[in-house]
Amino acid sequence: MKISDLLKLSLDNLKRRKGRTFLTVLGVVIGTCSIVMMVSIGVALDKSYDDMMEGMGDLTLIEVYNWSSSGTDTQSMTDKVIEGFSDIPGVRVATPLYRPSQLSMQCASGTNDKYKTYADIIGLNERALADYGYELKEGRFPTATDKEYTVIVGENFAYNFTNQRKQYPNNMVQPIPDENGVIPKPFVDVLNDDIRLQGYTWDENGEKLRIEKEIKVVGVLKGDTSKGYETMYGMIMNLEDLIKLEKEYMKANDIKDPNRGKERSYSQAAVKVNSIEDVEAVTKRIEDQGYQTYSMSSIRNEMKKQTQVIQLILGGLGSISLLVSAIGIANTMTMAIYERTKEIGIMKVLGCELKDIKNMFLAEAAGIGFLGGIVGIVICYGLSALLNTLGASLAGAVTGGVKLSIIPVWLAAFGMGFSTFIGILSGYVPALRAVKITALSAIRHD
Repeated sequence: MKISDLLKLSLDNLKRRKGRTFLTVLGVVIGTCSIVMMVSIGVALDKSYDDMMEGMGDLTLIEVYNWSSSGTDTQSMTDKVIEGFSDIPGVRVATPLYRPSQLSMQCASGTNDKYKTYADIIGLNERALADYGYELKEGRFPTATDKEYTVIVGENFAYNFTNQRKQYPNNMVQPIPDENGVIPKPFVDVLNDDIRLQGYTWDENGEKLRIEKEIKVVGVLKGDTSKGYETMYGMIMNLEDLIKLEKEYMKANDIKDPNRGKERSYSQAAVKVNSIEDVEAVTKRIEDQGYQTYSMSSIRNEMKKQTQVIQLILGGLGSISLLVSAIGIANTMTMAIYERTKEIGIMKVLGCELKDIKNMFLAEAAGIGFLGGIVGIVICYGLSALLNTLGASLAGAVTGGVKLSIIPVWLAAFGMGFSTFIGILSGYVPALRAVKITALSAIRHD
């Protein structure tokens, strides 16, 4: 029997008993809706966790430390070691994060150093700035062709400057909008005004200027505390320039260089990977070398495990309804075989193959499951939209906010496939029963 003939015959048989078919399909629809909606709530919960974690920090960033729980170094984390991190598959860039402990600097601008602020400087490899995840609000990132002491600063760095000729609180400009919603300009235009880095010492005679360097600010970062305090108020300098500045400062102030005569090592580094999927493997490779790591993805993985358990529980509750519908399909097919026993006998007498008889009933059962799955998925999308709208209105959220239900394509495909499979499985035993009926007993059946 051709497949087209088999499908047509099965469809005609279902149409002959519209009421029973409708009720059976309705059971599958309810079962499909139950399992898909339950799992969609778990998917939405998982998505909300991801969004929350991304808001707390970069999920593709791994912080690396070289101290043990006792506070002592496990091994030196040198430039060569950090360059080795870059060779690990999945790593986009690796750089030291250097905050000099021996350096105390301030920034000055204006005539006679009218405006001043403390300089919180962090050193990174120049080539890592763009890949590290920083975003620019204005200007550009430093390049290899820039002169020494070219820097980028945090979004509100300019508002750190105080007017040395005024008293608090009138000596500062706050980045707070006025009654017209306009944010006042700071004392210093960091991209255009001259700015100097100054290193002082303090003794009984007061402060004394030791070193002074002209710096050039070429970019202002977009503030994002999840990516570091420096994106708001700090200053980022090329690592080599910062090390050179620190050495000069220590020499001017007779401070012993702890790294003199040995290769410089760092207490902290940052490793940026290509995707979230690379974090676990890269983290393991780094930890195998004896270093400690931290990433937001480690917290995310724990939350993922919790959501997977929740999804299994919700999916299990939904599958109970589909199990009940499976019993309904089995009952419907059993009744159909009982009512069509004489028809089965005639088909056997006419020479119809046993596999065709079996496939006919399996096709009917699969059709019930498939039809129920399609209708169920359509209803699920409507219920999901309604649930998200009601949830958003109750939470006072705006469009595009947190969703209570998400039905991805894979879940819709799973719902239709699973309902069809349940239909075939439920109809298998009745189909075997139809095959086992002898032609003689079938013809004699009333």
